[in-house]
Amino acid sequence: MSEASSPVFDRWMGKADENIKEWGLQDERTLLLAMQEELGELTQAVLEASAEGGDPDRIDEELDDLGALLLQFHEARNQRYVDTGTQQPEGSE
Repeated sequence: MSEASSPVFDRWMGKADENIKEWGLQDERTLLLAMQEELGELTQAVLEASAEGGDPDRIDEELDDLGALLLQFHEARNQRYVDTGTQQPEGSE
């Protein structure tokens, strides 16, 4: 597994920051729906690149979109614990 300070992680963090600036902090359900959409787009990009001569760079673009949303989802969960004053389950930080 790569270190958390990898260029990919940094790119995902930057994209997550852009998403938050554009859309604000979104709730977990909204982010789950967005992640589902991006997973479908990633799947389509992989299948098209492997079987239909699609652009392999699109795979990385879709993966970046999904990665950013995963980070946003993690932050939304953390914020929920802060807002409710409850403790996160051990190992979830």
